[in-house]
Amino acid sequence: LLAAPDKIASLSYLAADSRYSFFSEELGDIYLNHAQAEELIPLQPDLVLNSQFSATSAVNLLEGFGYPTKTLGFPATLQQAFQQIQEVAALLGEVERGEALIRQMQSRINAVRESLSGLENLSAVFYANNGFSFGSNTLRDDFLTSLGLRNLAAEQGLSGSGKLALERLISGNPDYLLVDQPLLQHPVLKSYFPAERIIVLPDTLFQCAGPSMIDAYEIILRSIEMNR
Repeated sequence: LLAAPDKIASLSYLAADSRYSFFSEELGDIYLNHAQAEELIPLQPDLVLNSQFSATSAVNLLEGFGYPTKTLGFPATLQQAFQQIQEVAALLGEVERGEALIRQMQSRINAVRESLSGLENLSAVFYANNGFSFGSNTLRDDFLTSLGLRNLAAEQGLSGSGKLALERLISGNPDYLLVDQPLLQHPVLKSYFPAERIIVLPDTLFQCAGPSMIDAYEIILRSIEMNR
């Protein structure tokens, strides 16, 4: 959202971790912090952004010293993501850039949705290590339903994130299994889900509800069209 990258005084060290960050290879020489107030005060930031449940002590200390802070929630829908982009853009004085980013996301995502028709009777589920999945009231659920896909985890009663038993997964027989890694090690999963029913969608695409969502939509488009 910032016209000049040098306006970013610092980012969390997690921004450089490819397991969590979509932009880990694009950071350049931006200073990385470990959420310690003593790291940030010398930078004299005009605005400090943090997320819910993180760096609470540091944020309280910074607020005590008069630094403006803003705690951001975790969007559970694409619309909430757009609202958060607008909110941050306003804080940065970059309203027009925020609106341009939203239009870009909407345009490319709508193009995918128009290309993927006839999915209404199909189901999908996100499935990770130890049976971890995402049910209703999550960004991944909104992602699936926006494409017309039924979310098996939500249909099985899972709200938020949590475990989905292997037996319930198999009995639900989803049309698509969405995984973070390309290889399935569990012998039961390998026997039930041939390659054409598996779509690899890296977790980093959903860690932050921003431009990375475009990639998620375009990857699933390519994967489904390839196997139709």
